[in-house]
Amino acid sequence: MKILIMSDSHGHHDLVRRAIGQEAPIDMLIHAGDVEGDLEQVLGPGRDYELRVVAGNMDWSDQLEDELCFPIGDHHRVYLTHGHRLGVHSGTYRLVERARKKGADIAVYGHIHVPDYGTEEGVLVINPGSIAKPRQQGWRKSYAVMTVDEDGKLDVKFKYLPRSPFF
Repeated sequence: MKILIMSDSHGHHDLVRRAIGQEAPIDMLIHAGDVEGDLEQVLGPGRDYELRVVAGNMDWSDQLEDELCFPIGDHHRVYLTHGHRLGVHSGTYRLVERARKKGADIAVYGHIHVPDYGTEEGVLVINPGSIAKPRQQGWRKSYAVMTVDEDGKLDVKFKYLPRSPFF
């Protein structure tokens, strides 16, 4: 299973589509909020992958949940939130605590615009950075790709959109 993970696209829907095109085919797209638009409408009909998206602090749609929890294959459960309500600028302790309470072994969040990856208290924590407005050194527009094999083994890699003089 190939899962594209992104966050903080802030209305730059062309960058969302570019990352999808760069990684296709995918089985699932996870967006950790701050879409600033209707992602279902942006991506259009006829998708052949699952979509999971939560509201960020810049999303005003009442159709998006603040958090989701869902299975990935037979071996893993993902807790997805933007992170602003859990104070992720000060650390991921509350995020990990919430993921564990929800029975998740993977926590995906956004908000800080910086790629992050590690294991805390048995929870794999992933922040894909920002596809539109990065804040890490080098200012590269980032996302993550997670693959899960049949035995449940996970692999996570950070990827970057090519630089362009126009954005």
